Parts: sequence; structure tokens; C-alpha cells
Amino acid sequence: MPETVLGAIHEVHLAVVWDWEYDYDFIRILQRQAQQHDARFLDISVYNLDETLAALQKKTLKIAVLLDRASDTNELFLPLQTLAAQQQTYIINPFPISQYTMDKAQMHYELIRAGVNVPYTIILPAYNEERKLDNALIKELSKLQVPFVLKPANGGGGEGVVKSVYSPYDAAAWREQISWDKYLAQEKIYPKYLYGWRCWFRAYYLFGDVEVLWWDDERHLYRLLSSADKARVKFDAMTDTMQRIAKASKMDFFSSELALTTDDKLVAIDYVNDQIDLRIKSRHYDGLPDSFVEKVAEKLITFA
Repeated sequence: MPETVLGAIHEVHLAVVWDWEYDYDFIRILQRQAQQHDARFLDISVYNLDETLAALQKKTLKIAVLLDRASDTNELFLPLQTLAAQQQTYIINPFPISQYTMDKAQMHYELIRAGVNVPYTIILPAYNEERKLDNALIKELSKLQVPFVLKPANGGGGEGVVKSVYSPYDAAAWREQISWDKYLAQEKIYPKYLYGWRCWFRAYYLFGDVEVLWWDDERHLYRLLSSADKARVKFDAMTDTMQRIAKASKMDFFSSELALTTDDKLVAIDYVNDQIDLRIKSRHYDGLPDSFVEKVAEKLITFA
């Protein structure tokens, strides 16, 4: 498309960096939304990375807003944020902030200070630091009702998560899975049910706005939240929670897992997910509703 011929571009409203093959549909949706809003959009991948970096260095390319969905897993893209920042590009979730929020142990304390309801949690040192937990920590772990959940502080996508741990000594041993990372031992949250659905949600913070979807954490299926649903699932409280998380994390664009417990308490389960999974339902069984991804793309374009 013409937008990728960098020699013909001096300024773009939004540039998105990507290298995950499943982002392809999202990029196509962004291109369509950009055309509808008369916005200049550039997608940056391995295929045009070198010429993009060269154009930024020569200052022949100016990017107003940059969304980076690649440098967290591919260091080849890291110079983009540095060069873009030198020309006062607005970077969505800058790398240092994103890295800070990835630490669930750190964010746990930040969110408590921000007044967010979080599961009762005990932070465990990395296996490499303490192979055997001291008696004080074993005693603390014994206070957790079994089974409890164990998750690495810096994990993502469910990697390293143990959903049912039955003793403090099992928790100590499981840390060897990701031996360099701290672990969170958390009380297990039991959601109530409405319409036969678990009251487990994926909430999205989109530049000040909050959107919420039903998300079955066991089957990994999404469903749109209707207007009638909102009054029954504490949507206003979810919005307030997401605003608090955004303020504590300083993030513009992220998702969180929220749940309504059997005693009707709203709890933040998974605090800040930076790289939002934006696969579409029409192409993936466990993807997001297509209309929702269209809305996300439109918000990105209008923000830029």
C-alpha cells in the first residue's frame, strides 16, 4: 500500500510496530479505520524496519503516535522507541513503564495503595535466591486456604501458573519452573454465575475509556457485555477499578482480569496486560468479537 513507501511520507498520525503473525488481521482493520478517518497510518514489521529506522535517523519520517507490539519479544525493534522519542513522538506504554508494570509483585503493592481489591497474596522469593523457604514464609503460606494459586511475577499468557496448589511445600518446589523469578501465592477466587456464565471478565483501558467483555477463564471464550448486563455485574465499579489501575500503572492501553466473587465482591485478578491479544473471533475460536476489535482500532486512530 502507498503508506509503506517511506520516501513519500513525511508525517503519519499512527505507526504500529508488530511481528506476531496473529496481529495481521488487526493491522488490516487499522488500515481500514485509518482510511475511514482520513488518517495516515504506517505498519512497521521486519520487512520495512531498516528503512523506517533510516528515515527516523534522517528525520524524513515523523510519527505522531507510536504503538509498539514487538520490542518486548524482539530486540531488533528496540531502537524505534528511542528514535521516535527524540522527535517527541507520543509513545503508547513506553518500554520502561511497560517493563515496570510487568512485575506483578510490584504492581500488587501499587494497587493495594491505589485502593484496588486484589486477592490475598504472599510474595515468594525466586528459587535461585532461596531454594528452601524459611519457616516464617512457610507459616504465612499455611494461612492460605487450599487449594491456592501460584503465578510467576513476570510471567504472561499463563506460563508458569499453577491453578491449584495444596501445600506450602508444593509451592516452594513449583518455583523451580521459572527459577529466576519471584512468585505470587494467591487465594483462589471463586466467581459467582449469571446466565450460566462465570462472572469473570476481561476489562480494557483504552485512553481513558473502559470496555468490558465476559471472559470465561476456563474455556478462554469471550462474549460482549450488553447494556442490561452492566447493572448486574457492577460495571461502574469495574470502570473505577480500571481508572485506579491506569493511574497506578501510568499505562494508556491495557487489559485486566476482573471477577465478581460468590459474595459479590469485585476483585482484580490479573493486573496489567500490556500486549493485548487482538485476534478476531471470525478467524480464531477463542478470539475477541470482531466488532470489539473494530472499536479498539477506531479508538487508536481517533486518539492518534
